[in-house]
Amino acid sequence: MVIMTNLKLLVIIIILTLTTNLKCQVKEIKEDIKNDKKSKSSKSYTCTRSSSSTRRSSSYYDDEESFGEWILGEIFYSIVKGVGFVTYQAQKNVLENRDYYPNIISLKSGIDYGTTLFKENTLNPSIRLNWGIFASDFRYSLLSDETDNLQSLDWQVLIVRVPIKNLKINYGIGFTSVLSPQTSYFESSAGLDVNLMDSRLNFTANYRWTERKSEDRYRQEVKLTGDYVIMEKGVFHLSPMVGFTYQEYFNRHKYLFVNVGVRVRFSK
Repeated sequence: MVIMTNLKLLVIIIILTLTTNLKCQVKEIKEDIKNDKKSKSSKSYTCTRSSSSTRRSSSYYDDEESFGEWILGEIFYSIVKGVGFVTYQAQKNVLENRDYYPNIISLKSGIDYGTTLFKENTLNPSIRLNWGIFASDFRYSLLSDETDNLQSLDWQVLIVRVPIKNLKINYGIGFTSVLSPQTSYFESSAGLDVNLMDSRLNFTANYRWTERKSEDRYRQEVKLTGDYVIMEKGVFHLSPMVGFTYQEYFNRHKYLFVNVGVRVRFSK
């Protein structure tokens, strides 16, 4: 009993520590995005000028350089061809043994709402297609407080998955497109999916991070969720979801959300 009381106290202290003095304004984040765009524009202009001057100073290649480029090209072609063959074989093997891997072919959609101890909220409708070792994930992201709201469309265009029975290791690449002020960032992701109790109980852990345009990243996000199937009819599965999301914008605007929502999955 004493241990449980101390554990609860520790959790409360951790939450308060993470959220104390972290109240931030969406309006400030949007100002940082505008400054980030200006920084990118100035860097692009500088790079364009320096690259053109480099071309002017290097106007020829000797035979040895051409031969070296040919060798590098052949090596790169062989690597790409080898990776393509391995990928094809892996996809073929997974699809032929899809009964062994839960939800290896599925369509999942959901919506979740998150809130902090302050008046900050987030909303994330999403849809994801899983097909063997590949997947694609699209979501709408809304962050709001009393000052403003920040909206973006986040698309992990290609996610490669490594299935190990009930565990799947994911790595994806894509982009996030901020609606206002309009700009886009290249975004990567890495995560785990765990399916237990014949896929009735599911856990996900996902980390997203954007490229650097200036000194700081636009966004980093860690999201942990769990859902449990309460309704199942044929290929249709309905699950309530709970979780936590930590977001950091430009390394200084930080949020810790508690999430609740619902997920719908279509799979064999």
